[in-house]
Amino acid sequence: MLRNSRFVNTMINMSTQTSTFDAQGIPSGFGQRLKEERKRLKFSQESFATIGGVKRLAQLQYESEASTPTVRYLSAIGAAGVDLSYLLFGMKTQSGTISPEKQEQIESRAFEWVEECANARQDGKLSAEMRRFLYQMIKGVLIQIELGKYPANFDIDLLKTQQIASLGKG
Repeated sequence: MLRNSRFVNTMINMSTQTSTFDAQGIPSGFGQRLKEERKRLKFSQESFATIGGVKRLAQLQYESEASTPTVRYLSAIGAAGVDLSYLLFGMKTQSGTISPEKQEQIESRAFEWVEECANARQDGKLSAEMRRFLYQMIKGVLIQIELGKYPANFDIDLLKTQQIASLGKG
């Protein structure tokens, strides 16, 4: 299972930054993967921008890696079906069947971790967008572990090296 304390620390760092990506820059290939996901879901730039709560120009800038999206944007497009693991880390989410009981356990654990992230912050708060985004990401990782797509001893630091630590609040 994920190393909880490292994961919580990583998520706390994510939620305290002021822009989506830090000085390390946009993850390599982010713009191309964003465009791929938009096309996979059969959205125009304009309609996808609307889903993300931005203008078409911002969408174009995200796809060309000229500008960085917020967590609010990422959360909204994640809810529309974008594979956030693939978008951010280049790791495609694999489908599979999980029992309803296991799904409930995963969702409960994801909610617990989001709360741990909030409680570990000095002010004890996370925005609704950050909570939603963290939930989506944590749940996705836990599902991939359960399906055997990620190793059972998966270390969140692997994602951290792929830019997860550079995400911020939106």
